Amino acid sequence: MKIGILTFHWATNYGAILQSYALQRTLTDMGHDVEIINYKPKNYDLGFGSFFHNKRIRVFTKHLKECIKERALSKFREANLRVSRRLYTVKEVEAIANNYDIIISGSDQVMNPSFLCWGEEKHASSAYFLGFNYSGKRVAYAVSFGCTTYPDYAAEEARRHLAKFDTISVREQSGVEIVKSLGREDAIVVPDPTALLDSATYHTIANQSTKSLPVEYGYLFFIRNIEERIPQLRSILHNNIVVNSSPIDYSMGSWLKSIANAQYIVTDSFHAMMMAIKFRKPFAVVTNLKGNVEMNDRFYSLLGRLGLSDRIVYKEDIATLPEIVERPIDWSKIEVLMAEYSDIGREYLRTVIR
Repeated sequence: MKIGILTFHWATNYGAILQSYALQRTLTDMGHDVEIINYKPKNYDLGFGSFFHNKRIRVFTKHLKECIKERALSKFREANLRVSRRLYTVKEVEAIANNYDIIISGSDQVMNPSFLCWGEEKHASSAYFLGFNYSGKRVAYAVSFGCTTYPDYAAEEARRHLAKFDTISVREQSGVEIVKSLGREDAIVVPDPTALLDSATYHTIANQSTKSLPVEYGYLFFIRNIEERIPQLRSILHNNIVVNSSPIDYSMGSWLKSIANAQYIVTDSFHAMMMAIKFRKPFAVVTNLKGNVEMNDRFYSLLGRLGLSDRIVYKEDIATLPEIVERPIDWSKIEVLMAEYSDIGREYLRTVIR
């Protein structure tokens, strides 16, 4: 089968790129001809034009770091992702859509209402809802919505496009309920694509890095509230700490190496958590909101299945982190559960791709 994948492969984000790689590799290993449809609206390109006259140095510095990170991650994409020519609009996607027998939307938060309504230069983009003329099979794999209740302002548009999918799978349990609210009863939960590859694959990527790391350290990787969270955690976790991409090296291999060699991981990232599990590392997840609400469901959906929900810590309870990261995990049990879950994802793909 000739398969096209529409996902956030272009994001300057380790998890977004890694899940793109994992899904493409899994499908390729199944014997299919797989290509990521290289759709990325121009407004998501990083550039310095708007920053030349910016007086706020902190804003400029953050943007500069993002550009350096993007340059490092683009090397992984170029080496590991097979992509189509660059497409900027839904209309351009439509023009090549019938080159594929099947188009898969997902994984990651591709169906979030923000992108649906304002994805292209603040205009609507239904690309990840496959909202274009197409005669092949439409599949959603492990899609996420970035919310637990789909907002009214985007619901009608989402409902119209979801009705055309041949089959729908979601990454979180809340996604099943969202799909129901949008008129379909057939969504099932499957694992994030990164769960489909074995740990040896990720070790191979990590081993490509020459990054120098301490002999013993805890790894802190945070996407949000970094300036607030890191000083708090440094005061609580007294052993040697490595934070995000320090020492500065933004490559995919170095990120994975930082996780693979750590004594433990503390993070707010779903995919950093997933890699901690793949590398058999004790971990804790710090959330900005309390309980299974909004984006927290991505953690609860997976960790609840594994019996590890007690490793989710609300930000106001971070004093408990030293005890949590030292708490042992029965990795043999976890690996059995992860293997069973991964089999659900692979079987779903085998079933729908016919």
